[in-house]
Amino acid sequence: MKRAIALLCLCLAVSAALAQPANPERLKQLTDSLHKGYSPVAARELLDLGEPGFAVIKRALERGGRHAALAAYTLCDKPAPQAEPLLRPLLTDKDPVAGYWAAKALGRLKSPASAAALAAMLPEKEDYFYEFSFGGKHRLRSEAGGRIVKMPMFAPDDMPNIRVSYAALLALGEIGGRQAQATLERALDNRQYLIRQAAAAALGTMKASALLGRLEQLAVGDGVLIVRQAARTAVEKIRGSYKTPDDTPPPMPPALLLIQSKNRTESNLGFRDSYPYPLTPWYGWGENLFLLSPVAPNGTLKNLTNLTNGAVQGPEVSYDGKKILFAMRKGMRTDGFHIYEMNVDGGGLRQLTSGHCNDVDPCYLGDGRIAFASDRAGYREYYHQERSRVIYVMDGDGSHLEQISFNPNQDYEPLALSSGEIVYGSYRFYGQDGSPGPLPGEYFLHRIETVLRTMRPDGTQDGPFYGSLRGSFFVPLRPTPDSLQDQGWHPRGNHIGVAVSQHRELSDGRIVCITPAGLTVVDPALPPTDCETPLYPEVLNLAGGERVYIHAHDNLNPVGRYTTPCPAGGQWVFVSHAPWYDLRKNGYGLYLLNLQTRRQVLVYDNPEVSEIEPVAVVARPAPAVTVSQLREQADPTGLIFCSSVFNSALEYDRAKVRSVRVLGALFEGLSINANASFRSRVLGTVPIQADGSFYVRVPADTPIRFELLDADENILVHETEFNSVRPGEVKGCAGCHESRSRTANRTLPAGRLPEAMRKAPALALPKRGDLIFQGRAYRTHNVIVRD
Repeated sequence: MKRAIALLCLCLAVSAALAQPANPERLKQLTDSLHKGYSPVAARELLDLGEPGFAVIKRALERGGRHAALAAYTLCDKPAPQAEPLLRPLLTDKDPVAGYWAAKALGRLKSPASAAALAAMLPEKEDYFYEFSFGGKHRLRSEAGGRIVKMPMFAPDDMPNIRVSYAALLALGEIGGRQAQATLERALDNRQYLIRQAAAAALGTMKASALLGRLEQLAVGDGVLIVRQAARTAVEKIRGSYKTPDDTPPPMPPALLLIQSKNRTESNLGFRDSYPYPLTPWYGWGENLFLLSPVAPNGTLKNLTNLTNGAVQGPEVSYDGKKILFAMRKGMRTDGFHIYEMNVDGGGLRQLTSGHCNDVDPCYLGDGRIAFASDRAGYREYYHQERSRVIYVMDGDGSHLEQISFNPNQDYEPLALSSGEIVYGSYRFYGQDGSPGPLPGEYFLHRIETVLRTMRPDGTQDGPFYGSLRGSFFVPLRPTPDSLQDQGWHPRGNHIGVAVSQHRELSDGRIVCITPAGLTVVDPALPPTDCETPLYPEVLNLAGGERVYIHAHDNLNPVGRYTTPCPAGGQWVFVSHAPWYDLRKNGYGLYLLNLQTRRQVLVYDNPEVSEIEPVAVVARPAPAVTVSQLREQADPTGLIFCSSVFNSALEYDRAKVRSVRVLGALFEGLSINANASFRSRVLGTVPIQADGSFYVRVPADTPIRFELLDADENILVHETEFNSVRPGEVKGCAGCHESRSRTANRTLPAGRLPEAMRKAPALALPKRGDLIFQGRAYRTHNVIVRD
């Protein structure tokens, strides 16, 4: 009885407090913070003030745009039934972030009165969604001077934003009912995988047993991994076998490395800005390297580098947890980046590399050596003439440097996998400014990819790992109604750029990385064309590791920026994050994030600077040590075989194929013009056998590409992908644009050998008299010479 009386008194006291007139001065302060600072803290406090505070929230909702988005976002945490009629109109607001959070807030209210408005976000027309509004690919002549300009164009008023539709479907799952189930059932047949995934998840939330059979079919038969995953979870929820994941944060490490930076502005907190191509060398640096201990919001920071006009980049902790490896430039104007190592307490600093170059992205290998990226090779990349970075290895004391990758563009971010292989990011250039594409008559393909590749620490067995041709997954709506949309569009439909970066290996062998959908988990055990799980799939191409072909449009991102993930144990990663409402220069803070539940826990955030590149200071298992396949005195050539050039997705007349031309890349250190300092040597022409195979000896450590020719040596297919072999290596593939084979010819049963490998390899080696060409025929800097 006494407890009941006490509780009643407490409730009356709280009610009386809420009934008290709000402090006018405080109300004004909170209103200003909401309108000028986009502060969710102010919005929450306004809701706590009762009617006066809600009046401010109401005006923000009625105003639309970013203020309404912040108000709706706050109402997700603090639902207010009186806001429901104000939230529904935001579903079609010009600001899709406002619509996204309005749908989320309506889902929290669980009111059947909003079901019709939410269901209307699934259009009757196929693919009737937009990603970005404003801008179109149509062109008009301006009135002044006849200059051609883009024509501004908004999406139609009845066309919903796909992210709002996604959130609306999830909200229907929270509300339930007949209309919700009917809408979600129709969404299961939608061509957009994002819509199917949301529908499956929502049906699981409402435990729609009537659709169990349909979800079971989807769980095994859908062509997209994240849809199958959502359907499997829905089936488990309906059957009652679903187990809520444990998202208890792991124990914190004794210390955490981090970099503080004063001017992190873009979503691509990686290597470079790129609009729409890489323009300047950019290494994602910060001003100093710090040690945080204990690992907590009130932990103590120790400056390990104490630079006043320098930069640090790419910290890595040794496998025994005692050393730190990182790149540093001591003077921004006088020094390049070089590799350094120190003890975890900041003592014992030693410089491992030097020279007129930039050495970045260091990592320890299992045998004690170090891999890193460097532009010390001296040549310039194909298009923008930056100094190309490629992968090197060296001994732990900085001796015995060796180049092991030979991409004519850029390679970076090497990471030792538990298998002993090195996974790294690779910038691949496939055509621009009129460059010929794979098929005759194709130009302006605009496909540039930053993908993941793997190789052994000696550079052998280099090949694709993840990312190639996955642009259409991250940009499923094309053409995008954006002013630059035509740069990612091609009639064959698969030439859209993708960028994958900042990769780390989880304890179970999966890879967490940054893609155009932000944080993404890649499972290498699955086929590379269907192995990714974006943590926030609704973000699509808004939160990528860099801007490629399409503006990053961070203002349309309802989730925020994520960058530099680092494993923290199990499903947890440390990550640098800037929320969507705080995209100022120094908005990044450090968080723990659960990759399964999306629970996020603050680790450390100084609002005056950005914290990036967190690395736990703990011992960890060393990767396997691989034995080099190279011989010390090997012949400086290698062998390449192709099982069948006919095994290709490209549409060309197979009957006309007679031979393959082998081209080798040559480089210059001087910048002349885009594409001009890149030269090609015609190494030879190799016959193609009846089964489509060829077998050729080529120079080692040289970028090689191929052209399929007819009987008159006209080009049927112009391959734009570069490959290379190390001295003495044998490399093969199953066909153009198919998965690579890592099987050397000596391991293939004789009865299964391609016809070309049943005889001596053809030769395509440099020789006097080779044709060398540079530039293009219609450019004044074109040069054609004989060696």
